[in-house]
Amino acid sequence: MRNIKIEIEYDGTDFYGWQFQPGLRTVQGDIENALQVIFRNEITIFGAGRTDTGVHARGQVANFLIQHPMPVWTVKAALNGNLAKDVRILSAEEVSESFHARYDAIKRHYSYTITRQEKAIDRHYMWCYKSALDVEQMQHASQLLLGEHDFSAFCQVDEKMKHYRCFVEEIHWEQNGELLILNITANRFLHNMVRIIVGTMINVGRGFTQAADIPQILESRDRSNAGPTIPAKGLCLEKVYYRDGDGNRNGTGGGDEVFY
Repeated sequence: MRNIKIEIEYDGTDFYGWQFQPGLRTVQGDIENALQVIFRNEITIFGAGRTDTGVHARGQVANFLIQHPMPVWTVKAALNGNLAKDVRILSAEEVSESFHARYDAIKRHYSYTITRQEKAIDRHYMWCYKSALDVEQMQHASQLLLGEHDFSAFCQVDEKMKHYRCFVEEIHWEQNGELLILNITANRFLHNMVRIIVGTMINVGRGFTQAADIPQILESRDRSNAGPTIPAKGLCLEKVYYRDGDGNRNGTGGGDEVFY
């Protein structure tokens, strides 16, 4: 068996998320349909992160197993030829048969983009929020999420989850004209985690929540103490990292539950 790793970019606007759902358009479903057309048999792909409805990706990673001798550059071209234009395969390479895009990922980088001015172009890729915000306080509050914490208060609780601990390696806000962008990198993400973090930081920026309250919100493990879940359209999976940097298996991954 050959193990093919692909890097994927997609506009999540018209998708019901990454994960296959019967009767609904999903990114996984579209790619698996394209693979079936190319190889004339059912092939399952494994993604590094299960992005939610409306969430975009610039650097999603997936892998699948085939027995066909088709060169990887032809696999890439054939996939792009059988996919709609809102999904593009950016690269394809053959990797170790043991590599798994989800389980071997050690960290993931997401961004969330807020615009302070309504947009016609790019309106599907950012959330408009016009109220005045104290970005300095938002920056300070965000730093209190660094490190390993139980993020029960910052996610949609799922009884099937084994635990809610995540290690946030980097989190910061950047301003670019009317745009305000959160960048966050962690070993794993929980369902709606970043959207709730951003909603909580908005409350800090408005003065409804104090930066000093963040540790207590974390410790409470109570979703009702954090901010709202803001719209998905500003969210983007930017990059997935692997231990040796090139997607080949080398040690254990970041966790066995990966949501977004």
